[in-house]
Amino acid sequence: MDKVDDLPAFSFAWLKPRYWSLWLGFGCAWLLVQLPLSWLYALGAGLGQISAPLAPYRRRVCATNIRLCFPHYTPQQQKDLVRACFRSVGISLVETLVAWLGSEKKLNQISFTIHGLEHFDQSYENGMPNSRTLWLGFHFTTLEIIGRLLSKHARFALSYRAHSNPLLNYFIAKGRARYAYKILERKEVRSLIRALKNGIPLWYAADQDYGRKVSVFAPFFNIPAATITTPAKMARNFGLTVLPMTYYRDENYHYHLHIHPALENYPSDDEVENATRINQILEKAIIAHPEQYLWQHRRFKTRTNKTAKIYVKKKK
Repeated sequence: MDKVDDLPAFSFAWLKPRYWSLWLGFGCAWLLVQLPLSWLYALGAGLGQISAPLAPYRRRVCATNIRLCFPHYTPQQQKDLVRACFRSVGISLVETLVAWLGSEKKLNQISFTIHGLEHFDQSYENGMPNSRTLWLGFHFTTLEIIGRLLSKHARFALSYRAHSNPLLNYFIAKGRARYAYKILERKEVRSLIRALKNGIPLWYAADQDYGRKVSVFAPFFNIPAATITTPAKMARNFGLTVLPMTYYRDENYHYHLHIHPALENYPSDDEVENATRINQILEKAIIAHPEQYLWQHRRFKTRTNKTAKIYVKKKK
């Protein structure tokens, strides 16, 4: 893989004492990643189990989402799923550290299967894209480790949202540069357009609530959910082939990436129809592995009725 030159510039100001705790944290993270994978998985699962009572607001958000999307579950089944979700998030933490800091030797110890490679091959030839492609991903907890594993097979760009802490932002971008061909901050629209025009596939997750200004309301588990129109607009403006991708880990920590057929007749002129098609793909993947979706985010934050809030306000 060619050298990625999209990292934020390093600043010697980050060596000041105010950043020492963050340096220490990442140093400990690097040491942690040297442990055997079986230990890391057990540690992640344990951290996830104890994190639920320590994060009451996110636990309530998770429980609310599950209650809304799985009303046919009994109260006990819903509680069990909340616990499983936090366990999966804990595992994803160590998976992310492995993706960002792990050696190739450690990555080679992980078993990984790509399903639907024939769909991938239609947009790739000899490791290079032959069409402008948008990889439509979603916020499953395995996202980071799947990205690192997939980088062994293809080059791609991804966008990220900058954090307010510049050193943390640097570490995250540097970690993702381990597997992404290009790292693009979401506000770097020109760089994003240039990457697409150069035929570099863009991995884009389109399943969070970014507000009504950039969204339409489309059914998600039979609930009107603010669903962004960006994928359809990008596909329309740049002539992109859109390949949905879903992923999960099984009980043996074998990772699976499913590459779905390119969306046909997409986008249509109906933005609600476009958003509904994406939500249906996501729903099907979630139903197969509901505990591995990031239910901790406020998927239904934006409501058709602005006064109908469903999440309890976070305590300050």
